[in-house]
Amino acid sequence: MKKRAFAALLLGLLGAGIAGGTPTYAADKVTLHYSAAASLKDTLTEIGQKYEKKHSNIKLEFDFAGSGQIKQKVLEGAPIDGVLTASEADMTALTDKNKATNSFVLLKNDLVVVQNKKADPLKGSLTSDLKQAKKIAIGQPKLVPAGRYATESLQKLKLDQTLKSKFVYANDVRQVLAYVAAGNADLGFVYRTDAKISKKVRIVKTVPASTHAPIRYYVGVTTTDKTEKKAVQQFNRYLKGKTAQKVFKAADFKMATVK
Repeated sequence: MKKRAFAALLLGLLGAGIAGGTPTYAADKVTLHYSAAASLKDTLTEIGQKYEKKHSNIKLEFDFAGSGQIKQKVLEGAPIDGVLTASEADMTALTDKNKATNSFVLLKNDLVVVQNKKADPLKGSLTSDLKQAKKIAIGQPKLVPAGRYATESLQKLKLDQTLKSKFVYANDVRQVLAYVAAGNADLGFVYRTDAKISKKVRIVKTVPASTHAPIRYYVGVTTTDKTEKKAVQQFNRYLKGKTAQKVFKAADFKMATVK
C-alpha cells in the first residue's frame, strides 16, 4: 500500500516536471508589432494569419500606413519590431541611423492610373488623360512612396507644374483609391495591386517604369530585444517562402530577387 502510494507520488512529481528540480513551462508567447506599407494590408494580414497557425507562440500585430510615416515613427522611438516599406529610400533612412537591421528587398510593383468605373473610359494617351481630369488623387510625396513615384513621373513628362492645381493629396495609397472609388477624384495614382482589390475602379494607364525609380518593397528588423529580433527575422524569412509567395503573387505582386 505504502509502496503504491510512494510510486504514485513520484509519478506525480515527474509529471509536473519538478522531480529533477527543473519545472517545465509552455513557451512564452511573443507578440511582434509590425508596421507595413498600406498597399500590403490585405496580403500581409492573410500571411500573418497563416503564420500564426503554424507558430502558436507568436502573435503578430500589424499597422499599415505610408512608408514615410512608418519611417518617422521608428526614428521617434515607437515600439515597432519589424517594418516593411514600399521604398528603398525609407528603409535606407532607417538603416543609416542604425534604426533598422537585416534589411532586404522582397517585392516589386507597378504604378498605374485608375478611374471610377462609372465614368466614361479614357482612351487617350497618359498625358491627354491627365490633362482632361479635373481632380487627380496622389499620395503626399514626403509620406507616400506611390506619391513620390508619381511625382517623379510627372516631372519626367513635364506635367508636374501643369497639373499641380488638380492634385488631391492623400495620406496613403489606399486613401487615393478611396477618393477615386467615391468619385472625389477623376483619376488617381496607385499600385497595380491596389487597383485589383477594388470593384469600383479600372486601370486606364500603366505609368512607364522608365519615368520613375524602381518600385521595391524592403523588410527590416527594428527591435533591439534579442528574443523579438530572432522572431522577426524568422517571420521575414517566411515572407520569402512558398506559402507567402503564393499570396503575394495572387495579389499581382512580383517577387524581387532575394537571398
